[in-house]
Amino acid sequence: MKKSRGKIFFFSGPSGVGKGTLIGMLHETHPEWKFPPSCTTRDPRPGEIDGETYYFISQDEFLEKIEQDAFLEWAEVHHENWYGTLKKPLLDPIECGEIVIREFDVQGFSAAREKLNRSDFVSIFLKPSGGVGELAHRIRDRAPISDRDLALRMESMKAEFAQAKLYDYEISVEDGNFEKMKSDAEKIIFSELKK
Repeated sequence: MKKSRGKIFFFSGPSGVGKGTLIGMLHETHPEWKFPPSCTTRDPRPGEIDGETYYFISQDEFLEKIEQDAFLEWAEVHHENWYGTLKKPLLDPIECGEIVIREFDVQGFSAAREKLNRSDFVSIFLKPSGGVGELAHRIRDRAPISDRDLALRMESMKAEFAQAKLYDYEISVEDGNFEKMKSDAEKIIFSELKK
């Protein structure tokens, strides 16, 4: 009997909302799911592992992959480094009936959704229950940041919030309540898999 097709679950949301924390928790609880990393041309940082944190490739390799149409989406960030999502590590597992979990920024998701079959993915937007003000507080707590950089982040966040309507689901993230965020995400995943 042929195995049913799998599904990609995309998680997006503004910086500081908890996307990375959620992906880490899901990975720990569900190691059988696939969590493919992005590609980047930047150098690895201490502790980062090729093939886990990112696929670290040269700019020449990256440009070659653009020519081959190997990316679902890609971008040059700050005129320095290139980042992109390869199609194959997302699409091959769902052909085999597997679950793929992927974090995406709003811009990347907008590009990716244009290239995928609508039945192959579910999109989930994470937003803080306390709104943009709560995120500003979280970002300030994480690391020193100038007022100017924070103001730029806030503008970016407002633009991201405006895109939330493009997503299939929204999860309201309560400050510090990561277990609820994970539980809400699992409910969505399992309900979608039953359809």
